[in-house]
Amino acid sequence: MKLAPEDGKTINFYTTKMVFKTTLAETNNSYSVILMTHQASTGPALHIHPNGQETFYIIEGIYTFTLGNKFIEAQKGDFIIVPQGVPHKYVSGKDGGQMLVTTPPAVEKYFLHIAEELVKRHVPLEYEFEIAKQNGQIFLDKEGHWGHRQ
Repeated sequence: MKLAPEDGKTINFYTTKMVFKTTLAETNNSYSVILMTHQASTGPALHIHPNGQETFYIIEGIYTFTLGNKFIEAQKGDFIIVPQGVPHKYVSGKDGGQMLVTTPPAVEKYFLHIAEELVKRHVPLEYEFEIAKQNGQIFLDKEGHWGHRQ
């Protein structure tokens, strides 16, 4: 199978455009591959994935990653590997950016569920974090979650 750059299920997750290049249905529920385009200063709050590792390939822009107690600046061409269970987060730079993300099992379901809810209503973080937890993403903090300021 070949996908053109615009091919794949597309959702808006807050201000981030996500294009699902490979879904759980296509990988025997093993992982998803998502092309994410971020606006400036955007990313998730600190979280872990207890069921698998996550990887990020930077296509454009600059991102600051927190992996455990380390800070990493990543730019075009860099590949970041987050081992299973390691607390992590990232934030896009002042010009936004684009990355290809390989997620652990079920995280795709969290993104799809919340994106669908966001079309209808404001989604409280407590509700979102519960859906995330049910789908393999456990948030440890609320700080700066997808641009929200506490």
